[in-house]
Amino acid sequence: MFKSRYKIISVLMSLVLIFASFSFGMTAQATSTSELQDKKEKIQNEISNAQKHIDELAAQKSKTQEYLNALMSKINLLKDKLSTLEDQRDSLQAEIDAIQDKIKKTEEELIATQKEIDKKQAEFDETYELYCQRLRAMYVSGSASTLEVLLTCPDMSTMLTRSQMINSVSKQDSKILDDLMKKMEEIEAKKQEFEIKRNELNEDKENLESDKNELQSSINEIDASKQELDSQAAECNALMKELANQTSEYMEIVDTNEERLREVENEIRATISSSGSYGSGSGRLIYPTDSHTISAGYPNYSSGAYHGGIDFPVSTGSNIYAAGSGVVIKVAYLNYSYGYHIIIDHGDGLSTLYAHNSQIFVSEGQQVTAGQVIAASGSTGNSTGPHCHFEVRVNGNRVNPFNYL
Repeated sequence: MFKSRYKIISVLMSLVLIFASFSFGMTAQATSTSELQDKKEKIQNEISNAQKHIDELAAQKSKTQEYLNALMSKINLLKDKLSTLEDQRDSLQAEIDAIQDKIKKTEEELIATQKEIDKKQAEFDETYELYCQRLRAMYVSGSASTLEVLLTCPDMSTMLTRSQMINSVSKQDSKILDDLMKKMEEIEAKKQEFEIKRNELNEDKENLESDKNELQSSINEIDASKQELDSQAAECNALMKELANQTSEYMEIVDTNEERLREVENEIRATISSSGSYGSGSGRLIYPTDSHTISAGYPNYSSGAYHGGIDFPVSTGSNIYAAGSGVVIKVAYLNYSYGYHIIIDHGDGLSTLYAHNSQIFVSEGQQVTAGQVIAASGSTGNSTGPHCHFEVRVNGNRVNPFNYL
């Protein structure tokens, strides 16, 4: 009866704890993944609308600036979707790592709990065996009843002595029984703990398998999105070059490697920061090219896309001049992003950047004066045609170059 009652209580407690744990785990997981899923679905709807607009323009054979803008809009949405998918992938991977750590810990706890159960069971068996031996000995010896033992006493002194002995034996039996009951309770408690851990382990393994399937699905979607992004970027860049030949507005072509672009920007900021030049960025600058014609201004192209500087369309090999006196703090030769580019520190937090050159005539650490030829123009890096992309930065941040020229 006692063991049955404890087993029922054990099962009920297990179910309560398991349900509570399951509910909490699902809520915590749903908060992060559901938000990312909602964001992804919203972006996908916007991508579908952008594609609808692209299809309408394509049907009209209208591959103009409007078509380019639609393409760039879709590309930006695809980048957002890709970023969301990568966040979702990282979130799932973090959950998988946490579950795997928990499974390992639970398996170790199960082994330890089983050892404790075995130890307590051995202690119980030993105590129980001793008690049974005592009962068998009493039965074999035909021990008389308590009343019989007392009535056969020859005198009062013997009776008191026997009464005290009987009381002592009774207390010892009671202590052994209490010890047996305590050990039984400890064993039941440990078995209940073991069952809870085993259920948690099984649940975690199921969740792990589910998360792994979801992770693989996310990885597959990332690969598909990257292919779509690369395809759209290729079409966009081809159209940019076609329109650039017609309008002489040379643009930065789309680079789908966002991580690489972030690295370039971080390196530029780090270079400017390490130069130790801080201040208000006040001062006047001269034009970096002989031509003052500007094909793209700050902070946007005519398409509306962000543009961090101003572009001077000049033929390949044209002179590029230092816009002010200062120290060359960076010379880089890239086949992407800014291409062959230079950064000059003018002091007081002011610096200038000259990009897409075909040749560079200065080196890092060199002092230059305003108007000195520092490079020859070109179209290296992400460029649709020969021009000088010119940026002005204050403490590493892009500002409007027109405020300084």
